[in-house]
Amino acid sequence: MLSLKENVYETLKNGKPDAFVNEWEPFPQVWDPVFYYMSPVAPGQEAVNPLGVKLYWGEEEPGAMPIVTDETKVCPDVTRWRDYVKFPDLDKIPFDWTQAKADAEKVRAEGKFVMVWNVTGLFESCHFLMGFEDTLCNLLMEPDAMHDLINAIKDFKLKQIQLLIDNLHPDVIMFHDDWGSKHAMFMAPDVWREFYKEPAREIYSLMKKHNIITMHHADSYCQPIAKDMVEIGIDIWEGILPSNDIQQIKKDTDYKLCLMGGIDASVVDRRDWTEEVVRAEVARACREYHEGGMFIPCLTYGGEGSIYPGVNDCIMDEIRKQSKIYFK
Repeated sequence: MLSLKENVYETLKNGKPDAFVNEWEPFPQVWDPVFYYMSPVAPGQEAVNPLGVKLYWGEEEPGAMPIVTDETKVCPDVTRWRDYVKFPDLDKIPFDWTQAKADAEKVRAEGKFVMVWNVTGLFESCHFLMGFEDTLCNLLMEPDAMHDLINAIKDFKLKQIQLLIDNLHPDVIMFHDDWGSKHAMFMAPDVWREFYKEPAREIYSLMKKHNIITMHHADSYCQPIAKDMVEIGIDIWEGILPSNDIQQIKKDTDYKLCLMGGIDASVVDRRDWTEEVVRAEVARACREYHEGGMFIPCLTYGGEGSIYPGVNDCIMDEIRKQSKIYFK
């Protein structure tokens, strides 16, 4: 029987795993001080992050979102973004790594992967600063200024990731950047390639340099750029929605991109959830996506657990049952 880590490695190389990787079981989250500094908000709260973005995390919602209005917008004119967007000097922040380092060592002792997050990626940072409408319009109307701003955001993200590497030596880094809605990308694929592909490549290249498993969270429709995701160094596309053709993406990427998700949160993670519905959706995902490997059944959220208590326990139990069917 393979260990949790061995089973992940076999899955990632499309080898011979002996079970489905069961959601986040091998990837417990290690919470770090950079994450708390950049995301100072909890469920039911409002807060302002170090870039001046107002955040709100609603009850029964999976994460925080920006509140961008005419009054709260950090960057009202992208051609003058340097006047508005002030990146803090992270070298001068007295981060306390004591607890995070202890948590990382505990995870290692348990034979699991040390995984850290870096949330609010390149595109998300843009719309956090100026809103969706301005971001998408500026990509077309002010391309030079947008290139400059995106590169500045990229450099700030690289610094965050280097701090994680230097202090925690993670095995896995999950980088969050949603590039689409449920059924379409937020921009044409060629626009994404023009503005975001190369900066994202630099981010994943830094992780690869340190032999880190690269996990990209995008619970959105990104099928048109799946091959690009492989090219820039992504090992796992986490959060893949079933609105993507998951089996076709495996073929399009020559089985080089591990797809983690496929369990529709809108179906299972509801106030009125039932065990029957949850188990049926998990069974559907395992049945439809197991062929060819390179699949980890998981809720499509960008992190462990469910909104409603009991849902995720039921999901993991059913994945264990499905493993007995598809792995002899």
